[in-house]
Amino acid sequence: MRLFEKCVYKSKIEPITRNNIGPDQFAYKKGHNSTMALIKSQHQWLEWPDKNANYVRVLSFDFSKAFDSVPHDLLFEKVKKLPINPYVVNWLISFLENRIQRVMVDGMVTEYLHINRDVPQGTVLGPVLFSIMVDDIKTADPSNALVKFADDLTLGVPGNESGDTSRSEAACLQDWAEENRMLLNLEKTYEMVVRRHTSVVLPELIPSIKRKTWLKLLGVTLQDNPCNWDLHFEEMLKKASGRMYIMRVCKYYGLSIKQLDLLFDSLIMSIFTFAIELWGCAYDGKYLNQIDKFIKRAHKNGYISKRTHIKEIRDKRDKKLWNKITSTEDNALLELLPEKRSERGRLPKSPESMGSLQDEDDERLPRSLPGN
Repeated sequence: MRLFEKCVYKSKIEPITRNNIGPDQFAYKKGHNSTMALIKSQHQWLEWPDKNANYVRVLSFDFSKAFDSVPHDLLFEKVKKLPINPYVVNWLISFLENRIQRVMVDGMVTEYLHINRDVPQGTVLGPVLFSIMVDDIKTADPSNALVKFADDLTLGVPGNESGDTSRSEAACLQDWAEENRMLLNLEKTYEMVVRRHTSVVLPELIPSIKRKTWLKLLGVTLQDNPCNWDLHFEEMLKKASGRMYIMRVCKYYGLSIKQLDLLFDSLIMSIFTFAIELWGCAYDGKYLNQIDKFIKRAHKNGYISKRTHIKEIRDKRDKKLWNKITSTEDNALLELLPEKRSERGRLPKSPESMGSLQDEDDERLPRSLPGN
């Protein structure tokens, strides 16, 4: 079934959803990932204070059992609005209709119940159907920034002396949840305030939303001071140290150095390289050197064959991301780059090129000036 789902998705659905699901969704889309979602969010938080904002409210919303709460009837209406082949639309509807389930515990079996909501997880179509469901979640104020990664919603709202629109944004999202019969989990909805200066007075709290000095978004711990990565590095090093026990056991039982290299890359380096494009700009002396010392100890104790430097890995990952952004015209981060300078704005490389530019300019000038 999964193979057939993939064939239908690749040929009939993915070409449509690629252009119809908004650029604010970073999950389940080719060429997009959680790191790009975090970069897009942080870029806005840092850009607004450079302009006219005194602070930025960062709101992290969470739905209760998001995938299990999608009403089939509302989802069907949204699918029908997309320019998908009607036969495929009917196939999608039949894919979700007439599902039943029951529970068996210690030989006791319940009666079957019909399911009229949820998108099946572990399927090819489940994630894209959920993306279609939440695609119409938009900001009330276009100047605010919403970034989605599946059911994780991060909203950035700039503010100054005259206030901000965070309350209306929270109310708008609450209204959407009620209209679409989904439930916001306010117990897991938090706010963090990024300020231009620490002297800036914090804005008033939003009712029912807790304020924190840090938020864990998509696996990365961000703090209200964008230059402070203490919590994230502390968590990374703690997790890596815990996994070193596995390395010691495997070395004790005689795994080869080649096998240990593979194990170290999958268990330890995966922690240090996740979203490194986001936090890799942290201070070398305070942060990055901690990782280098960790790798140095692992090499000294014989867990890896060669020592690598985290800054070299960071530079390679940055170049890879840059090539990814600039190689496609529809990349979600392309709009963050400054505009290209035109060739006419550059200095000529030689006298010959100077002459050609002068001739081109002469052709664009009027042949005669109007009289006074």
